[in-house]
Amino acid sequence: MKKLILGSAMFISGVISAALLLAGSMANDWTINGMFSGIWNISQYGLLPAFYVFILIASVGFMLAVWGLFDKKDV
Repeated sequence: MKKLILGSAMFISGVISAALLLAGSMANDWTINGMFSGIWNISQYGLLPAFYVFILIASVGFMLAVWGLFDKKDV
């Protein structure tokens, strides 16, 4: 049960952080060939490594939550 709660918290925090970073990058009017690009905007600020870390946290949290969901020890 503890793995499930920790994994869920990690997943939601990683997803919210990545979503806020993407939403904040689209607040600018930077375009590429007339089209908006969130990843390009993030890279212009040097925040691409942080974005990858947030996605990694969400992925690890998801795996931990699934592992805690199917763990037979807490039965």
